Amino acid sequence: MPVNFPSLEGRELKFPSGNEEILSGIYILTPEVATEILGRNIDNRPLDRHTVEMYASAMVRGEWKLSHQGIAVDHQGVLLDGQHRLAAVVKSGKSVPMLVIRGVQRDTFSVVDTGKRRSAGDTLRLTGAQDTNHLAAALRYLYMYETLPKDIGSWSGGRTRTTNDQILELSKTHPGMLDCVRRARPLAANTGIIASACATGIYLTERAAPKINSEEWFSGILTGANLDLGDPRLAFRNFFVNGRAQAGRRRMNAREHLAIYIKGWNDWVNGESRKLIAFRKGETMPTPVERNN
Repeated sequence: MPVNFPSLEGRELKFPSGNEEILSGIYILTPEVATEILGRNIDNRPLDRHTVEMYASAMVRGEWKLSHQGIAVDHQGVLLDGQHRLAAVVKSGKSVPMLVIRGVQRDTFSVVDTGKRRSAGDTLRLTGAQDTNHLAAALRYLYMYETLPKDIGSWSGGRTRTTNDQILELSKTHPGMLDCVRRARPLAANTGIIASACATGIYLTERAAPKINSEEWFSGILTGANLDLGDPRLAFRNFFVNGRAQAGRRRMNAREHLAIYIKGWNDWVNGESRKLIAFRKGETMPTPVERNN
């Protein structure tokens, strides 16, 4: 029994496929229709609940966009592609427009989703932005810093996933991040700090203290010249340079690198002495000190 779809366009495009036709149309998929189609899901890969959550969250936020990626069913109405999108419709409780292709031959199933998925960096590149991979990562770290609890132990798992649309929107609301990426590159090359985490650190600290002249901070870290033993810039520099030199040392992640950046900056702005700097397991993510004068 074929599935009935409420058509958005009121018509379908027909393509010859052997003795039968492939029907392509744009439809409003309701949670009820999505549930019915999912009932015909046979031999598909297991659902990735994090992907479903990411799609559903975009639908709830009203960010879901109609694209060439939709769902495909064969002549018997068996689902071939699109189970994560359908599951997201059900989870979100939202009705969304989606491309539906019916009558696809099952022997095409082996080539479904074998291409390379577009990354957030690829999406930013389409806007003409530069250094897009570092920019996308820095914007993602900014999003996690601002939305996740400060005492969270790791920036990993489903709740840290961001869509390309979210990264694109962040690039519009935080246009200064691209300049921070540019300025972070020499610090990363000189010390070993993760460039995108450094860019996020620059953005957060200078946003909190816009009147502070950060050139002395950068120049001290880059060279380490003429710095006293208790200078936080020297402690910051030594932390990363020594860590890079110790091949057996545990590799710290971007969250930890960002925390070290903020801690070092805070000590420097506050004029505190710091011979050693660290960010230990279970420690809360620091907040940049605010200086408005």
